[in-house]
This record gives sequence, C-alpha cells and structure tokens, in this order.
Amino acid sequence: MDWTDSRQEFHSPRVLPGADLPRIGRVTRTADGALPWRVTGLTADAKEIDNFLLTLATNDCSPQTLRSYAFDLLRWWRFLAAIGIRWSTATREDVRDLVLWMRQPQHASRRAYSPTSINHMLSVLFVFYEHQARLGQGPVANPVPSAAMGIRRYEHHNPLAPYRPQKRAPYRQRVITGTPRALSHDLVDRVFTALTSTRDKALVAMYLATGARASELLGIKARDVDWGNQSIAVVSKGTRAYQWVPTSPDSLTWLRLYLGEMPLNSPEDALWRTLRRPYRPLQYSALRAMLVRVNKALGTGITLHDFRHTCASRLANDPSIPLTDVQAVLRHKHLTTTSKYIHTNTQDMVQRVLQHHEAPPNSTPTPAWGYDPSDMAELFGTLP
Repeated sequence: MDWTDSRQEFHSPRVLPGADLPRIGRVTRTADGALPWRVTGLTADAKEIDNFLLTLATNDCSPQTLRSYAFDLLRWWRFLAAIGIRWSTATREDVRDLVLWMRQPQHASRRAYSPTSINHMLSVLFVFYEHQARLGQGPVANPVPSAAMGIRRYEHHNPLAPYRPQKRAPYRQRVITGTPRALSHDLVDRVFTALTSTRDKALVAMYLATGARASELLGIKARDVDWGNQSIAVVSKGTRAYQWVPTSPDSLTWLRLYLGEMPLNSPEDALWRTLRRPYRPLQYSALRAMLVRVNKALGTGITLHDFRHTCASRLANDPSIPLTDVQAVLRHKHLTTTSKYIHTNTQDMVQRVLQHHEAPPNSTPTPAWGYDPSDMAELFGTLP
C-alpha cells in the first residue's frame, strides 16, 4: 500500500485553530421596518444576504431571529474571505473546516464556540443555501449536509410515544443537556458589589426577580411597570405576546432609586436608558459591556442568561411554589422545560448523607430464646 499517496490526499484545515478572521462587514440596525437588521460593508454578495433576511422577515420571523441569522452569515462570509472562496462555490469541505475552526479556542481569553452555537450556525447556512437553490443560485449541492435520507428529525413522531435517539447529521455537535447554571447567593452579592451605577443594580435585580430574557427586559417602557401589583409587562420572545410577570419589592426599590436619579418624561419612554447625554434607549451591546466589566473585576464568566437560570432555579426548588406557577413566570410552552430546573442542592445533599453515616445504628433487640415477643412487648411496652 502506498502510504505516500494516502497522506497527500489528506486535507488539512485551511484556517488554523485560534486564527482571527478578516474583520470585514458588520451587522447594523436600520430604520427600515421591513428589514431591521442588515449586513453592511461587504462586496456585492451582500445582496444575497439582504434578500434572504427579507424573506425571513416576510415569513414573520422576529427581529431577534434576523439579527442572529445576520451574525452567523457574516461569520461565514469572513471565513470564506480567509480561505479565498466565494459563497456560491463553497463545498462540504469548506463547511467542515468552519466547524473545526469553531471547535477550537479562538485565543487565550475566549473559549471555543459551544456545540449549540455550532449547530445553530449549520442550521442557518443550510436554510440559506436551500433558499438560494430555490432561486437557481449557489452551488449545485448544499454544502451543509442534512440528516440521513433527507428526513427531518422527528418528522413523523407520534406525540403519545417517547422520543427515540436518532443519528446526528454530519458535522452536528453532541449537545450535553445538564442542569442550567444558577448563581449562588454569595456570587450574586459579589456581582452587586461590582456594579457601579444604580441603573445597573436595578437591571440585575429585575433580571433575578422576573427571570425575563435580556431582550425582553430591555424592551419595556415606563407604562409597563405596575407598582401596585408589583409586576412588569414584557413582550415574550417566542410568542411575542404582551404578558405580565411578577417581580420583587427589592427590585422595585432599586428601580425607584434609579428613576429618582433619571426621571422619565412620558409613559412611552424606554425604561432603561444610557447614563450620559444624549439619553437613548439602552442597547444589548451596552448591557453586555457592563457584564464584561463585572466578569473582569470578579474573574468570572457570567452571562446574562445566567440571571434567568438563577431565578428559575430558585423558584422551581421552592416547595411552596407549584411548578405550573414557575412555568407561567418563565413563560415556557412545555412543563418539561421548566422541570429541568428542579435539582438537588449539592451542599444539602452532602450534609444529609453525612448525617446518615454519623447516626447510630437503630437495631431492634432480639428477645432471649424461650420468651414470646408479644409477652415481652406487653410487659415492657412496644420495642423500639
């Protein structure tokens, strides 16, 4: 066997692990109601991205979905620029190299992309190339491999039967489902200590009390706060329904202190604003920058969604609150999604096991031979 020829056929990744991609293009917010997010700063190929995003918007996809798809497509365009390939000539090997690059740490201060992020990227690219194929554009074959035989996962699933494990499509990553990460009370106190403004403390307190998502809480207005009933109204991410969510007196106290420093002029004003003039509605990027500063000061890796996990975990493990109430607060469609927050506290579990081992043995003495146990019980009382 000629091992030399075999080695020559080996195709190594064209973008080395940890290598930075060209910083071309950017995702920008527009004033266009039909297309709120666009990818700008690219070549003429950007029109294919705009047309695809416009199709998604026509199909009633939320602005958050358009933003997420735009960032994934921009990352793909940057990767193609690094290897010198146009989107219309991309092959399966190019997608494979992308996955290999995303699986590796980008640099010392940034971890590799999570399996969920990689799978989302593949889903976006698959739908994008399917859309281009219907228009008669792009490569002959979709560079993103689909599931075996082209069958959608659980396409014909019986809702009365349990799900059966199925093979993952090529390049799809294994997602390990564990208990969502919740912050300890001590870590929450440290986060509050690291925050430098009343607005930021009010925001974090509201996140921990309501379990709202980052985009949901940033979108509320002054009229969405019901001080008497201690609740706020948010537009849910999935259903886009206007729903009231209970909050805590502590979070409302911080909110009142924040509004005392920065009063609002109208009920239609955005509740969360920038701290410097000209006052503008607070954007997700500014909120994320605040959390980056906290993580740098504490040496942690907290994400905004960890606050939602913390609220959900505290509510779900409170025996006085029914799980259906927790589901209503978190606005989960399925109760099984809420039930994943029920877990055993490790410290409490260890303490109970230690108490079990330290307890003296509880053995029942055996009466001597020849005595009737019932007579002994009647004479001396019930045996332990």
